[in-house]
Amino acid sequence: MSDSLSVLLTNDDGIDAPGIRALYDRLTDRHDVTIVAPAREQSGTGQTRTFERIEYDEREEGYAVHGTPADCVAFGVAALDVTPDIVVSGCNDGPNLGAHILARSGTVGAAMEASFLGLPAIAVSMYDWEFDPAGDWEPHYDQFHTCADTVADVLPGFHDGTVLPTADYLSINAPATEYANDPVKRVTRPTEEYELRATVSESSVNIEDRFWHEFLDRDVPDPAGTDRHACVDNEISISPLTVPHSVAGGATPGGLL
Repeated sequence: MSDSLSVLLTNDDGIDAPGIRALYDRLTDRHDVTIVAPAREQSGTGQTRTFERIEYDEREEGYAVHGTPADCVAFGVAALDVTPDIVVSGCNDGPNLGAHILARSGTVGAAMEASFLGLPAIAVSMYDWEFDPAGDWEPHYDQFHTCADTVADVLPGFHDGTVLPTADYLSINAPATEYANDPVKRVTRPTEEYELRATVSESSVNIEDRFWHEFLDRDVPDPAGTDRHACVDNEISISPLTVPHSVAGGATPGGLL
């Protein structure tokens, strides 16, 4: 059995979401977990931070912060008398797949914030074949058990450097529990497929991201080894990632153009 770790747990669906409760219940079997999560849903906020006073409420289950997931990480690291060993963000009630999605996701944004602060982090999301990209979808607590079990399995080794040691953070996408039948854990990379379609009227435009329709149809152009491809095969996708903004290959910092 691994040593107990101090886990800072957040999400972007809000402190009352069933996904964060499923993670909390699973991780507290072994670890010391502190919840610092948004007071309300903050989906799509990416790594946005609030650069003014942030209000919060102390609740029985943790701290409800009136801000973004990245704010929650900053609050947990800087304002509490807690020194987290690792940050876990999720379980999100919908997948976070594809390179173009990562910077937009509040779930992943919290993990990125932790990485910039020098902490290992895991962002975890649940995909369900009833998922509605328009948001008309309400998952329940029992659907998140596979996600929570995956984090519990991976977390100790990722923290101590025996699992994917060169990554700053992991982006995990796992199936809803009712679709999980001993699923394979697949190391993946975010797919770069991205297609937009627009319907234009006289005074407005509807821009549709075809990515999710392809996903739900299980008809994707992604090559093997990518996150969406793995999930279409009902596998657990684990993408080991580093925080962005590294210098492109061949460029020399300090040089002139």
